[in-house]
Amino acid sequence: MSIFSSDLTWILLLPVLGGVGVYAFPTKIARWWALVFSALTFALSLFIFFRVLNAKGINGFGDLNNLADQVKVNWINLKAGSSHFTVQYFLGVDGLSLPMVILNALLTMLAVIGGWKKKRVKDYLALILFLEAGVMGVFMALDIFFFFLMWEVELAPMFILIGVWGSDAIKHGVPGRIYSAWKFLLYTFFGSVFMLAGFILLYFHVGSSDMQYLSSHLIGGSTTILGIPVAFQLLTFLLVFMAFAVKIPMFPFHTWLPDAHTDAPTEVSVLLAGVLLKMGAYGLIRFCFTLFPGGMAQFAGWLAVIAVINILYGAAICLVQKDMKKLIAYSSVSHMGIILLGVAAAAGAGNLIFTGALAGGDQAFRQVALTGATLQMFSHGIITGMLFFCVGVVYDLAHTREIAIFGGIAKRMPMLGTLFTFAAMASLGLPGLAGFVAEYMVFTSSFRIWTIPTLIAVFTMILTAAYLLWMIKRVFFGPFNQKWNWLTDASARELVPLFALAGLIVFVGVYPAPLINMISSSITPIIHSAVTMIK
Repeated sequence: MSIFSSDLTWILLLPVLGGVGVYAFPTKIARWWALVFSALTFALSLFIFFRVLNAKGINGFGDLNNLADQVKVNWINLKAGSSHFTVQYFLGVDGLSLPMVILNALLTMLAVIGGWKKKRVKDYLALILFLEAGVMGVFMALDIFFFFLMWEVELAPMFILIGVWGSDAIKHGVPGRIYSAWKFLLYTFFGSVFMLAGFILLYFHVGSSDMQYLSSHLIGGSTTILGIPVAFQLLTFLLVFMAFAVKIPMFPFHTWLPDAHTDAPTEVSVLLAGVLLKMGAYGLIRFCFTLFPGGMAQFAGWLAVIAVINILYGAAICLVQKDMKKLIAYSSVSHMGIILLGVAAAAGAGNLIFTGALAGGDQAFRQVALTGATLQMFSHGIITGMLFFCVGVVYDLAHTREIAIFGGIAKRMPMLGTLFTFAAMASLGLPGLAGFVAEYMVFTSSFRIWTIPTLIAVFTMILTAAYLLWMIKRVFFGPFNQKWNWLTDASARELVPLFALAGLIVFVGVYPAPLINMISSSITPIIHSAVTMIK
């Protein structure tokens, strides 16, 4: 099959064509060109979803070895004597990756609408579309080296978007946008070096870069490091895990995130929180859990501890933030910790890691934990995206995000105040909204596996409610600060992304079954395969 006859190829190409095409038109037309191509990408992702739904049903989205859609051809094939090196152009989607593809397409389309009036708008929108293509490649690539290529591709547009359109506030003697762009790049590149080392080790031990082959031919054996025997399962896991830990971000590799969010333009913050952080969580499930179940099992206890630190530290530090955007950035550190806890619960339990204790009920709890962690990836993406859009509306008018200098501005911005409060309620896990479903699944299932860490983590919900309600009260309610008497409410264009995300938050919160069933169709085989391989 030709790669151009596959819908997945066009998921990659449409944003690239849209990004290149904006330069062929005047600015007014270029905006609509970018919007049309981002909308086409979103429509195509939905078309794939409904095509599979109609053909196989909601439980038919498959897993790595039974993909809903795929395209696979040899891309690089080098031979030297009896040795060869092969990299495949291998794209595929299943119940794990397709929700992330749809989320990326939706948020990019809304980011194009949000960035309608940016300076140098053609460059800005082109880079957003190039970023979308890179992230799409990460979620669909099923060759480890092609995945690594896509992982690196997204760095360039994000670096430029922060470095050119970011904040000019001085940090460490340079504009904040420059400082934060370089910090983002260096942290991510640092993790990528370890990932590449892990992939090379994996390739030369197993002899393939094909994820389907690797998932059924796990790396085995051991080596000695400083006189200590180390299993290759654990070694390769730790190398690859490092890149995902930085991207999630996991404590103590999180410090790049608040700076990047604070200095990035609104739409870039939406994409950073909505989909780029999810690349790390997705990689943890798709690669580490699938290819290194033994390494994951050995590290599960530490992962549970780190997850609790992420959850508590992120929430606690939100309580002292003075900047709305930085507060939401640190809340992402906390909420991504919930994903880590779900993965840790799925991976093991104390001394009974992937043993006979996984049979029956325990295995079911692990499946629910990993499904909840994946659902949290989607829910956090739409909720945090809405929060950042709300902050962006305030900042574009007031040119400040400092919490203390506002007060009662819901009097001048009633619609934005209502939507901001709604997004905050979703973020703190109000029942009936998307945030509640994922957190409930993770906490109730992980309690059976990691009881004490889960009990500690659950109390963070009190801190989450405290910092979000405190921010909303000080900014939108209470005595009205006459200084802001000139403020106007959100415009029709600014309301489009907010209402779109609000509708989706309600839908997922009230009727999460389709999304849960789609995710479960991939998670169930992952858990079963991991248990079988370890046994």
